[in-house]
Amino acid sequence: MKITSILMIVLLAAVALGAACSFSFTTAKIESLAFGKNDKATPAATSFDQSDKIFAVTNVTGAMGKHKMKFKVTYEDVAGKKKGEEALSKEVEFEGSASPYLSLTVPAGGTYKVEATLLDDTGKQIDTKSGTITVKGAPAPTVTDDKSDDSDKDADTDSDDK
Repeated sequence: MKITSILMIVLLAAVALGAACSFSFTTAKIESLAFGKNDKATPAATSFDQSDKIFAVTNVTGAMGKHKMKFKVTYEDVAGKKKGEEALSKEVEFEGSASPYLSLTVPAGGTYKVEATLLDDTGKQIDTKSGTITVKGAPAPTVTDDKSDDSDKDADTDSDDK
């Protein structure tokens, strides 16, 4: 009876340990998402000039092994662009707890949404953070449908024509 009880306890412990090992437990998370003019986002800012290089910097904690940070930038309030339309997307691979970042410049003044999504090595989403930035500057030039005829009417007299 004693041996049977001990064997049963050992067997249950082995099953519990095996089940625990088969699951991927992660405590990795995006601790913060900050914006700035350098790869440390210090000092933090959310308003930029159109000529500025902008950095979206995440701080990932509790990560072990390989991960990816997927950055997605969308238009929120930019002249000539639809709200939610993607402006830029990029994945950054890293290992362990780190501070992956995205550097970007934008073509026009307005408001942009930046979303950072933490993925494990299989592509499974772990955590997401987002924020908005405002860029001061001229709106993107509008494209006009100019129907003027710019064809070369004097082709026979131009020395550049081939």
